[in-house]
Amino acid sequence: MAEHDDINAQTLDWVVRTGSDAFDDWPAFHAWLEADPRHAAAYHAMSADIAEMAATVRPVQSAPIAMQPPRRRWPVWTGGAIAASLALFVGYEALETRAHPYAVETAAGAMRTVQLADGSSIAMGGATRLMLDRDDPRVATLERGEAMFVVRHDDSDPFEVSVGGARLVDVGTAFDVKFARGETHVAVSEGAVDYNPGRDGIRLVKGQGLVVRDGEATVTNVDVASVGSWRDSVLAYEGATLAEVADDLSRALGVDLRADPTVAKRPFSGSIATAKLSGDPRLAAPLLGVAIRKRGGHWVMSSRS
Repeated sequence: MAEHDDINAQTLDWVVRTGSDAFDDWPAFHAWLEADPRHAAAYHAMSADIAEMAATVRPVQSAPIAMQPPRRRWPVWTGGAIAASLALFVGYEALETRAHPYAVETAAGAMRTVQLADGSSIAMGGATRLMLDRDDPRVATLERGEAMFVVRHDDSDPFEVSVGGARLVDVGTAFDVKFARGETHVAVSEGAVDYNPGRDGIRLVKGQGLVVRDGEATVTNVDVASVGSWRDSVLAYEGATLAEVADDLSRALGVDLRADPTVAKRPFSGSIATAKLSGDPRLAAPLLGVAIRKRGGHWVMSSRS
């Protein structure tokens, strides 16, 4: 609780300071944001709350000043209006008791690890978007991309991941989840996961995976050592379609690679060391048995002929 209060106090200080026209210490502000993944989430959430609350406070009229292009998302007023706006923070702690979702995203070609307040961690692959809740670290929604969850298990408060309209509930677990092209892929490397727990639920244990395609769930066997191997810049496959491989390479390399319909369903088994590709998808073509060419603003994976 003390740490939570300390972050709130720091966040409030930065929100007020960066809202001033006189503020110029941007390097220190950016260093604070990068010091802890919770800082950026807290800053953006508090800024949004202030904007919402400030809209209800009538600004104090002051002497006319020269017009300048606006750069803030909420007004900074002078005199008594500052006190009035800061008074809104009296109820900020109560405001935080409601659900407070926020998004965490990565760009294509980038990776990031999010440390949650409960001791769990989430490694995010490129072009991935997660919705988390600052007030409930035991829930997450994977909207797109791929993430590896290493969960601190708690029987009384299981960790839940929503993906593709389904629920994944941990049973003491490390597991990888991917949602792309309307398909859900799950692979368990430790413990177990319940997929849509209930009468028709499916329990996946260590060494098992699940593919949900066109509404049909299929349980598969997976190599435990390969689960989440993308974190070490290795993409491992066992019978994956080239369409899936193209999508994964796009996220890993930060490129737009598409599989031509003539090869999209072709299966591939093997490993691709993405670090050795240097961002150039053409270097993977011999391994995949295809041609990869630039077409317009994107790359196309097609037959060699």
